[in-house]
Amino acid sequence: MCRLSYLVPVGLITVLATGCGSSLVKTEGVVKLDGVPVEGATVTFSSEDGSKSYSGFTDSTGKFVLQSGEKTGAAPGNYKVTVVKTPKVAGGESMKPGDPEYLKQMAKEAGKDKSKVAPGMAMYQKSSAPKVESELPAVYALSTTTTLTATVPAKDPIVLELKSKP
Repeated sequence: MCRLSYLVPVGLITVLATGCGSSLVKTEGVVKLDGVPVEGATVTFSSEDGSKSYSGFTDSTGKFVLQSGEKTGAAPGNYKVTVVKTPKVAGGESMKPGDPEYLKQMAKEAGKDKSKVAPGMAMYQKSSAPKVESELPAVYALSTTTTLTATVPAKDPIVLELKSKP
């Protein structure tokens, strides 16, 4: 009887500590273009229904770790994957993608040339499709055209092999 009364509170604490619903799973990988690591790209995983998205930035080795706001990881599921590498912003060489000052500079640059649209910004041309400027092949820039998919959780780091001529 004593063992049973001990197990109930321990079980309750375990359930409360782990929480209900889906939790985020650490999700990392590497982006390569024709076998060469891609530095400075934004990788975005979007759920098939479009209700969730997680993103990360590639380092000098092409490695990325997905995040949602301040939380690291992604919810389990199947995703469409987009990869965009924007041209360097004038004066932004010392800034990292995602920094508020970098985003302000991107908006300023986009304002100079109305044909440019920075990823992550709600700006559209007169056509119904958004234009995303990327140094990578355009097929990988939009969830409607990308050929990249991934499943979370992954047993190993996710390798995204991009091709110059997809």
